[in-house]
Amino acid sequence: MIRGLAENERGIHAILLYGAKGSGKGALAQILTQLWLCNQPTPDGADGTCRPCQAYMRGNSPDVLIVEPQGPSSIIPNKAITNSSPANDDPLPLLGFFRTPPLLSRHKVGVIVDAHRMNTSSANALLKTLEEPHPHAKLLLTTNAVGSILPTILSRCLAVACEAPSEAEISAAFPDATADEIRFAEGTPGRLRTVFGQRDLYKRLLQFARRLPSRSPAEALVVSEEFQSIVEGFRATGETGARAANAEALNALAIYFARDPSCPPSWPQQIIESHRRILGNGGASVVFDALFTRLLS
Repeated sequence: MIRGLAENERGIHAILLYGAKGSGKGALAQILTQLWLCNQPTPDGADGTCRPCQAYMRGNSPDVLIVEPQGPSSIIPNKAITNSSPANDDPLPLLGFFRTPPLLSRHKVGVIVDAHRMNTSSANALLKTLEEPHPHAKLLLTTNAVGSILPTILSRCLAVACEAPSEAEISAAFPDATADEIRFAEGTPGRLRTVFGQRDLYKRLLQFARRLPSRSPAEALVVSEEFQSIVEGFRATGETGARAANAEALNALAIYFARDPSCPPSWPQQIIESHRRILGNGGASVVFDALFTRLLS
């Protein structure tokens, strides 16, 4: 794909990268972004030495705009795409970014991370630049929920699937990964690297999950406190906030039990429902107490 775009990118102004979390969408987006910026692309991609490439690798290219979900609800609002009445602290919207030509590079590149988090207004606003693209504008979208992308947006992008490697391939690439670590990562390299970075925490979570089916209903609140202690470990790494840590721990627990044939069938769904409540700003203690009371009843 990279070679094909490097040799002939004419007519391609928008690419949608889709696949499971950790499947390599972000890494591929970075490679494509640099390719489109590069003033001296080679058949194998960006040359890495020109001024636009150097600016991009330093993280200060003026010709790249990254749009990500915002706020507690993790939504990409309309003002991130087009903003008719911006406040002083509002970032430059995507359509405003594309109105002027690039300063250093061959193209200006807009990257929309988790494009499925666009609300209806922002998705409809994006259609304008997809239908009438500037000659210097290139757009990259990433998503792990391609079914949530508007068909009108899908039809105007080159959609590229980022598939997770096979079990044999992931084991060969990460020979010291355990079967349980690969399970938590759902077989994707990106998530497996995250698990490797927090191995002790995932080991605690694994031990917690293995013991959970044998716990009694009377222990529900104690179990909830143990789980909150594990969540605090995720939060203490400094890589995520409280809500994200709560959601990540619940997600890992759901993944574990979804692939455990001895698990009661209702457990993964109940954990997923608690995950939804956390993302909806539910109080962690209340959500966890209710969850483990239901699971152990």
